[in-house]
Amino acid sequence: MNKRTGVAIVVVLFFAFSIAIILFFMLHSNTNLAFQNKQTVYQMQAYYLAQSGMQHAKLQLRLLPKETYEFFSKNGTGNPYADIDSSNYPPTAMGVFSKNNVGYDLFKPGSAPDEKFPYGGKYLVQNLELLGSHDRMKMVQDGYRIAVKAQVDGGRGKTYEEELTEELIVSRYTGGIK
Repeated sequence: MNKRTGVAIVVVLFFAFSIAIILFFMLHSNTNLAFQNKQTVYQMQAYYLAQSGMQHAKLQLRLLPKETYEFFSKNGTGNPYADIDSSNYPPTAMGVFSKNNVGYDLFKPGSAPDEKFPYGGKYLVQNLELLGSHDRMKMVQDGYRIAVKAQVDGGRGKTYEEELTEELIVSRYTGGIK
């Protein structure tokens, strides 16, 4: 009987060791998955921040096509949209997801503390260049290339960046045929 009880102890220890190894790998896998999810969220945040910067630049270009063209005709080069930098504007409070802002309410005075912005990021127009103009009709068409850069603070000194470049044609009215 002593031989059988010895085998039972070995079998129980083997199963306990096997279960411990399986649990260790499951916890390790879960930790890696959480880390990858955080990285994906920061990368997506940088991408959408760059998209919003591009929309901001397009809006200004479509609202002020004549002024933008005149900038290039006078100066030749440069970036007339250097002021499109999200750090020039106050951040939108995103404290809903913070444990400190449980009573967050956008519509109650004093319940939306903008100074406690938990997600850091910014965008700016890195470059805007005039590619050419087609001016043989009433609506002159100008070609532009816009480059926008977004940067997101991932915490612990880690930043995530995204750069977008887009070419577009903008029409401006000149008032007559040249």
